[in-house]
Amino acid sequence: MLESLAFALVKTFITFMFNQHLEHAQSVRIEGAPGWYYQQTVNHICDSGAAYGNLEAVEQSKANARKQMVIRLDKALEIVVYENFRDKTDPTERALIERFKQDENLPVFVESAVIYENIEYKEKQSTAYTRVCIAKETLQAYQEERVGKLKKAVTLHHRDRAFDKLDSEMGAVPK
Repeated sequence: MLESLAFALVKTFITFMFNQHLEHAQSVRIEGAPGWYYQQTVNHICDSGAAYGNLEAVEQSKANARKQMVIRLDKALEIVVYENFRDKTDPTERALIERFKQDENLPVFVESAVIYENIEYKEKQSTAYTRVCIAKETLQAYQEERVGKLKKAVTLHHRDRAFDKLDSEMGAVPK
């Protein structure tokens, strides 16, 4: 039961991200920005960031792009859970879903997994632009690993509760 739910969570999330990617890939053009800004690439999820200032703006634009990626992945996960799993009432399934939604390691994952596709500084505008991307396979592997850990944690929690219940029942038996 948990395995099929876990598989469905990952599959639905990845499918949603890449369907959204295809819709988002329709092209956004921002005047003054490089042609690649807010553009997608094949089999990657990409986000862009910009910052104003001198050359130090390059590092800020990279940080802004990574931050946008974290926000995008968080929002996508919320939508996936809402649209596909809101009707789950079993406490075990709900626990798995809620724990899947809370990804405290997402910023670290994004930091380690992003590929800096493009970085450009426009001196006349005093603006730096960055595009970061994460490969589909990398994102899928990360989500599958998370689900495996969550599934194991939920299973261990239920095992411990079952043992506690058994202990309390055994303690209540008159001698």
